[in-house]
Amino acid sequence: MSGIGGDAPGRVLHFARRWLPVSEGFVYDLVRSLHRPGVVVATERLENADRFPLADVHSLAWTSRLGSGPAARRARTAALMSLAVRRHVVVAHAHHGYGLGDLAGAVRRRRVPLVLSLHGDDVTGLVDQYPDYYRDAVGLVTTVVVPSQFLVDRVTAAGFGAERVRVIPSGIDTSFFSPAPLADGPPQALFVGRFVAKKGLDILAAAWPVVAQAVPAARLQMLGFGELEHLARSIPGNVEVVLSPTRAAVRDAMRQSRVVVSPSRTAPGDAVESLLVVNVEAQASGRPVVTTRHGGIPEYVRDGETALVVPENDAAALADALITVLTDDSVAGRLGAAGPGWAAQFDVSLMARRVDAAYDDAIERAP
Repeated sequence: MSGIGGDAPGRVLHFARRWLPVSEGFVYDLVRSLHRPGVVVATERLENADRFPLADVHSLAWTSRLGSGPAARRARTAALMSLAVRRHVVVAHAHHGYGLGDLAGAVRRRRVPLVLSLHGDDVTGLVDQYPDYYRDAVGLVTTVVVPSQFLVDRVTAAGFGAERVRVIPSGIDTSFFSPAPLADGPPQALFVGRFVAKKGLDILAAAWPVVAQAVPAARLQMLGFGELEHLARSIPGNVEVVLSPTRAAVRDAMRQSRVVVSPSRTAPGDAVESLLVVNVEAQASGRPVVTTRHGGIPEYVRDGETALVVPENDAAALADALITVLTDDSVAGRLGAAGPGWAAQFDVSLMARRVDAAYDDAIERAP
């Protein structure tokens, strides 16, 4: 049942500063899978409406004409309150911590419970930079949702009580990312993600020449976008870079590949992975994963069963693991076959039911 058009009484106000970056398709999947209907509000201009089509979506970008001070904040609060009244909003869900202050006034004045999802940098790097960032929000937030156990300590350190924190992974569509036999032809490794420091492109760039020497027929496909595109294009060998792929292009690339590689690492500014959705999508697709022991990643792969997990920042270990999967049919087949059963527990419909329950609980506990 659609999260925009369901029949549960009262609506959810889904709030984000940006709606919606290409890399956040998991938020779209959740919203459209929820039982309780919703209305989406972004403070900036709407993005990627063709990729993430929803009917009841609004932008408050017009308030930027009022500057960045109190006048703009009052205008956003008034617009949010008006929309909440017209749409019979009974709970608000901020899908990131960024810009939470723009929602706080409306939540406080409408007296609706607030669910806050924190995904990673909005509770690691952001809090490191601004230690009191969430101080004023602590009393407003009824429930904090994080995608991995790894983030729980970070959230409590930011001031939220542990009793308010729920670990609900970002779900994937297992009907879309479904298992397919390992592809014939030249062995291909696939990277999917933003071209940014925490994705470990420099480690992959150091590892791939070793892989190419050991497996001359091997290919590497890089799907993504970002500031380090030049680094992705600099990797020597049979390497293809595809910018801003659609979801269908990601699925098709996985089906043409023998292994998905995710060499994530801690980056400057304390940027870390909280879950890494692409690893779960790969396992659902029946693809072995080669990834790193970093952040929340180990919670969502099975080392030695669905994936080979190596230390972060270790190009030699990454190369060895890739060579193993690209050359050993029995290892690739065993890891790939175990993936769909493991990933099934993270289907977005199951995760949406857990978020629905969080809404119900927040509404019940509201004064």
